[in-house]
Amino acid sequence: MKKTMKLFGFALMALCLTLTSCGKDGDDGLDGAVGAQGIPGTDGQDGQDGQDGQNGADGEDGNANVRTFTFDTSSWTGSFRTQDIPEITQSVLDNDVILSYMLSQNGFYYAMPGTVDGGLYNTRPYYRVGRFYVNFNNLDGTSHEIVAGDIANLKVIIIESSQTISGKSSAQDIKKELKSAGIDINDYNAVASYFGLQ
Repeated sequence: MKKTMKLFGFALMALCLTLTSCGKDGDDGLDGAVGAQGIPGTDGQDGQDGQDGQNGADGEDGNANVRTFTFDTSSWTGSFRTQDIPEITQSVLDNDVILSYMLSQNGFYYAMPGTVDGGLYNTRPYYRVGRFYVNFNNLDGTSHEIVAGDIANLKVIIIESSQTISGKSSAQDIKKELKSAGIDINDYNAVASYFGLQ
Protein backbone atom coordinates (compact mmCIF):
# COMPACT_ATOMS: atom_id res chain seq x y z
CA MET A 1 0.00 0.00 0.00
CA LYS A 2 2.84 2.29 0.83
CA LYS A 3 4.43 1.41 -2.44
CA THR A 4 1.22 2.20 -4.34
CA MET A 5 0.89 5.57 -2.59
CA LYS A 6 4.45 6.39 -3.37
CA LEU A 7 3.97 5.52 -7.05
CA PHE A 8 0.75 7.47 -7.15
CA GLY A 9 2.54 10.55 -5.67
CA PHE A 10 5.32 10.32 -8.27
CA ALA A 11 2.78 9.96 -11.06
CA LEU A 12 0.84 12.97 -9.83
CA MET A 13 4.03 15.02 -9.60
CA ALA A 14 5.10 13.96 -13.10
CA LEU A 15 1.67 14.93 -14.43
CA CYS A 16 1.90 18.41 -12.85
CA LEU A 17 5.38 18.96 -14.23
CA THR A 18 4.28 17.88 -17.69
CA LEU A 19 1.27 20.15 -17.68
CA THR A 20 3.23 23.20 -16.52
CA SER A 21 6.25 22.63 -18.79
CA CYS A 22 4.25 21.85 -21.91
CA GLY A 23 1.92 24.86 -21.62
CA LYS A 24 2.61 27.61 -24.13
CA ASP A 25 2.78 31.24 -23.05
CA GLY A 26 -0.10 33.26 -24.38
CA ASP A 27 0.39 36.34 -26.55
CA ASP A 28 0.94 39.65 -24.74
CA GLY A 29 -2.21 41.63 -24.39
CA LEU A 30 -2.47 45.11 -25.94
CA ASP A 31 -1.32 47.97 -23.82
CA GLY A 32 -4.08 49.98 -22.26
CA ALA A 33 -4.92 53.30 -23.96
CA VAL A 34 -2.76 56.11 -22.75
CA GLY A 35 -4.84 59.15 -21.89
CA ALA A 36 -4.08 61.73 -24.56
CA GLN A 37 -4.35 65.38 -23.58
CA GLY A 38 -7.38 67.01 -25.08
CA ILE A 39 -7.35 70.16 -27.18
CA PRO A 40 -7.41 73.29 -24.99
CA GLY A 41 -10.76 75.00 -24.87
CA THR A 42 -11.26 78.61 -25.88
CA ASP A 43 -11.16 81.39 -23.28
CA GLY A 44 -14.49 82.50 -21.93
CA GLN A 45 -15.80 85.99 -22.58
CA ASP A 46 -15.15 88.77 -20.11
CA GLY A 47 -18.00 89.41 -17.74
CA GLN A 48 -20.12 92.51 -18.14
CA ASP A 49 -19.19 95.65 -16.33
CA GLY A 50 -20.85 96.00 -12.97
CA GLN A 51 -23.70 98.38 -12.29
CA ASP A 52 -25.16 100.01 -9.21
CA GLY A 53 -22.07 99.90 -7.03
CA GLN A 54 -20.65 96.67 -8.40
CA ASN A 55 -17.19 96.39 -9.92
CA GLY A 56 -16.66 98.64 -12.92
CA ALA A 57 -14.79 98.19 -16.19
CA ASP A 58 -11.12 97.30 -16.13
CA GLY A 59 -8.84 100.23 -16.86
CA GLU A 60 -6.17 100.16 -19.54
CA ASP A 61 -2.91 98.49 -18.61
CA GLY A 62 -0.28 101.03 -17.66
CA ASN A 63 3.46 100.99 -17.52
CA ALA A 64 4.44 100.53 -13.88
CA ASN A 65 7.92 101.78 -14.65
CA VAL A 66 6.87 105.18 -15.98
CA ARG A 67 5.40 107.92 -13.82
CA THR A 68 4.21 111.32 -14.97
CA PHE A 69 3.56 114.36 -12.80
CA THR A 70 1.64 117.44 -13.93
CA PHE A 71 1.78 120.81 -12.16
CA ASP A 72 -0.27 123.96 -12.77
CA THR A 73 2.33 126.62 -13.47
CA SER A 74 0.05 129.27 -14.97
CA SER A 75 0.90 131.67 -12.13
CA TRP A 76 4.68 131.37 -12.59
CA THR A 77 6.58 134.63 -13.16
CA GLY A 78 10.26 135.58 -13.25
CA SER A 79 13.38 134.03 -14.70
CA PHE A 80 13.85 131.14 -12.24
CA ARG A 81 11.28 128.76 -10.74
CA THR A 82 11.28 125.67 -8.52
CA GLN A 83 8.79 122.87 -7.97
CA ASP A 84 8.73 120.30 -5.16
CA ILE A 85 8.67 116.74 -6.53
CA PRO A 86 9.27 114.26 -3.66
CA GLU A 87 9.38 111.37 -6.14
CA ILE A 88 12.77 112.58 -7.38
CA THR A 89 14.89 110.49 -5.03
CA GLN A 90 18.63 109.87 -5.05
CA SER A 91 17.96 106.50 -6.65
CA VAL A 92 15.98 108.21 -9.43
CA LEU A 93 18.80 110.71 -9.98
CA ASP A 94 21.40 107.91 -10.06
CA ASN A 95 19.58 105.42 -12.24
CA ASP A 96 16.50 106.66 -14.04
CA VAL A 97 15.58 109.01 -16.88
CA ILE A 98 13.82 112.28 -16.06
CA LEU A 99 12.15 114.15 -18.91
CA SER A 100 10.45 117.51 -18.48
CA TYR A 101 8.08 119.44 -20.72
CA MET A 102 6.20 122.72 -20.48
CA LEU A 103 2.84 123.53 -22.02
CA SER A 104 3.20 127.02 -23.43
CA GLN A 105 0.41 129.57 -23.69
CA ASN A 106 0.33 128.82 -27.44
CA GLY A 107 -0.88 125.26 -26.70
CA PHE A 108 2.34 123.40 -27.61
CA TYR A 109 4.45 121.19 -25.36
CA TYR A 110 8.15 122.03 -25.43
CA ALA A 111 10.94 119.81 -24.16
CA MET A 112 13.19 121.23 -21.47
CA PRO A 113 15.98 122.04 -21.99
CA GLY A 114 15.16 123.75 -25.25
CA THR A 115 14.01 126.81 -27.11
CA VAL A 116 10.31 127.63 -26.73
CA ASP A 117 7.65 129.85 -28.26
CA GLY A 118 9.18 129.95 -31.73
CA GLY A 119 12.69 130.71 -30.49
CA LEU A 120 11.65 133.47 -28.11
CA TYR A 121 13.62 132.08 -25.12
CA ASN A 122 15.38 129.00 -23.72
CA THR A 123 14.63 126.78 -20.75
CA ARG A 124 17.19 124.91 -18.71
CA PRO A 125 15.98 122.44 -16.04
CA TYR A 126 17.93 121.10 -13.05
CA TYR A 127 17.08 118.30 -10.64
CA ARG A 128 17.98 117.61 -7.04
CA VAL A 129 16.48 115.22 -4.52
CA GLY A 130 12.86 116.28 -4.14
CA ARG A 131 13.17 119.39 -6.34
CA PHE A 132 12.85 120.59 -9.92
CA TYR A 133 14.43 123.91 -10.98
CA VAL A 134 14.23 125.81 -14.27
CA ASN A 135 15.96 128.92 -15.62
CA PHE A 136 14.50 131.04 -18.41
CA ASN A 137 17.04 132.79 -20.65
CA ASN A 138 16.95 134.92 -23.78
CA LEU A 139 18.85 133.56 -26.77
CA ASP A 140 21.78 135.87 -25.93
CA GLY A 141 22.10 134.25 -22.48
CA THR A 142 20.52 137.05 -20.46
CA SER A 143 17.63 136.31 -18.13
CA HIS A 144 14.16 136.11 -19.62
CA GLU A 145 11.21 137.12 -17.43
CA ILE A 146 8.08 135.03 -17.95
CA VAL A 147 4.70 136.42 -16.94
CA ALA A 148 1.68 134.61 -15.51
CA GLY A 149 0.08 132.53 -18.23
CA ASP A 150 3.23 132.03 -20.33
CA ILE A 151 3.51 128.44 -19.07
CA ALA A 152 0.20 126.66 -18.48
CA ASN A 153 1.66 123.53 -16.92
CA LEU A 154 4.79 121.50 -16.27
CA LYS A 155 5.00 117.75 -16.93
CA VAL A 156 7.81 115.68 -15.44
CA ILE A 157 8.18 112.05 -16.52
CA ILE A 158 10.32 109.60 -14.56
CA ILE A 159 11.23 106.45 -16.50
CA GLU A 160 12.56 103.76 -14.20
CA SER A 161 15.57 101.87 -15.46
CA SER A 162 15.16 98.11 -15.47
CA GLN A 163 18.70 97.45 -14.28
CA THR A 164 21.94 99.01 -13.24
CA ILE A 165 25.01 97.68 -15.00
CA SER A 166 28.35 97.67 -13.11
CA GLY A 167 27.13 100.42 -10.83
CA LYS A 168 26.31 102.64 -13.81
CA SER A 169 22.83 103.75 -14.73
CA SER A 170 21.06 102.14 -17.63
CA ALA A 171 19.33 105.46 -18.31
CA GLN A 172 21.23 105.70 -21.59
CA ASP A 173 19.73 102.33 -22.56
CA ILE A 174 16.24 103.79 -22.09
CA LYS A 175 17.13 106.72 -24.35
CA LYS A 176 18.56 104.28 -26.92
CA GLU A 177 15.37 102.24 -26.74
CA LEU A 178 13.29 105.33 -27.46
CA LYS A 179 15.58 106.36 -30.31
CA SER A 180 15.52 102.89 -31.89
CA ALA A 181 11.71 102.94 -31.66
CA GLY A 182 11.75 106.21 -33.61
CA ILE A 183 10.64 108.30 -30.61
CA ASP A 184 11.97 111.85 -30.36
CA ILE A 185 12.29 112.56 -26.63
CA ASN A 186 11.84 116.25 -27.42
CA ASP A 187 8.30 115.48 -28.61
CA TYR A 188 6.11 115.12 -25.52
CA ASN A 189 3.18 113.66 -27.49
CA ALA A 190 5.39 110.96 -29.04
CA VAL A 191 6.81 109.99 -25.62
CA ALA A 192 3.35 110.02 -24.02
CA SER A 193 1.95 107.85 -26.81
CA TYR A 194 4.87 105.37 -26.59
CA PHE A 195 4.41 104.88 -22.84
CA GLY A 196 0.61 105.14 -22.87
CA LEU A 197 0.55 108.27 -20.72
CA GLN A 198 -2.42 110.57 -20.48
